Amino acid sequence: MCWQVAECLLPGLTPAIAEALGERLRAEVASAPSEVSFIGSLLMPEDEVLLCLFAGPAADIRALSERAGLPFERILHCVGLGWTRPEPEKGLSR
Repeated sequence: MCWQVAECLLPGLTPAIAEALGERLRAEVASAPSEVSFIGSLLMPEDEVLLCLFAGPAADIRALSERAGLPFERILHCVGLGWTRPEPEKGLSR
């Protein structure tokens, strides 16, 4: 799997704005078949930074992000290392 992260530096960024950007990305992914998946985002509110994680080719992610109006600085290839899946809480199913 080829992962990419869109780095967004957004003055005035709030959780609500980050959620709205995520919704626009999900809507854009759903509107047309492509090789791109939007996995989710990490928000660093104190730094006004949003990192949006995707799976797919960088060129397709760039085009999708532009169509969705995501104001990114750059798109970077990334590799996940050492991730573990959290155990479900007692009584919850996977």
